[in-house]
Amino acid sequence: MKTAIFTPSATLCFANMQTRVIAGTPDAGSPSADAPYTVMEMRIGTHGGAPAHRSLDEDKTFVVLEGALEFRTGETVQTVSAGAVVTVARGDVHGFTNREAAHARMLLVAAPARHDAFFRAMAALPVPHDVEAVRRICEQYRQVIVGM
Repeated sequence: MKTAIFTPSATLCFANMQTRVIAGTPDAGSPSADAPYTVMEMRIGTHGGAPAHRSLDEDKTFVVLEGALEFRTGETVQTVSAGAVVTVARGDVHGFTNREAAHARMLLVAAPARHDAFFRAMAALPVPHDVEAVRRICEQYRQVIVGM
C-alpha cells in the first residue's frame, strides 16, 4: 500500500442501496485501486439491504453512521443503530435490512479489496434481476446466498 488520498470513484445502485466506492479493486482503474481493501459508503433505503449470505474470501467491518439496520450474524438478529460496529469473518453468515421509514447509512470496509467488483457487477444487471445472472455473479465473486 502506498500513501494516498482517495475520492469516491463510482456510485452503484441495486437492492434499494446507493453505494459510493471510495477504494477498491485494481481493475477499477482509479487511484483508489491501490488499496488492499474495499471501502464503500452505503445509503440503504427502506426495505433495502443484503440477504443472509457468506462472503468466502473477505473479512468485513460495517460502521453504522446514520439510522438503524437489522443485522444478522450467524443465527443472531438484532437492530444496530448509529455508532455500532459489526465485524464479520470471511465465511460467516451475515446480512442486513433497513426496517425503518428513513434511510440508513454505513461504511463498509472489506479485505482483501474486491467487494466493490461484486457491487459493480450487481449494479450492471438489468432490473428486474435475472435469478440465473445473480447466481453467476455470486459464484464469480464467491458470495453464497443462504437466505432471502
